[in-house]
Amino acid sequence: MILPWIAHKAGISEARAEELWREALCHATDSTGWVGTSEYWEAAEARLHKLIEREKRTHCLPTPEISPWVRLQSRMAHLPLLLAERWSLAWVRLLSAKA
Repeated sequence: MILPWIAHKAGISEARAEELWREALCHATDSTGWVGTSEYWEAAEARLHKLIEREKRTHCLPTPEISPWVRLQSRMAHLPLLLAERWSLAWVRLLSAKA
């Protein structure tokens, strides 16, 4: 189904997307009075997109000014691990060259 893709694209969980889809279906049933018609599915899809847009606005996402600093912190945190890995590889190469 396309719902997991929409959820991932919007940055919400699949469980939350399913809740929003059920809410959209209920709204479509109330507004059209019929289930399964083309108007029903059109109303459900339109309502789902409105709900997802509202959900995206309510999420607290990092501002663009903060994101580069978060990435920098992540890279700085990985430096000791990268150094240890490179050191280990250098020792392996050094010892295998002597053998």
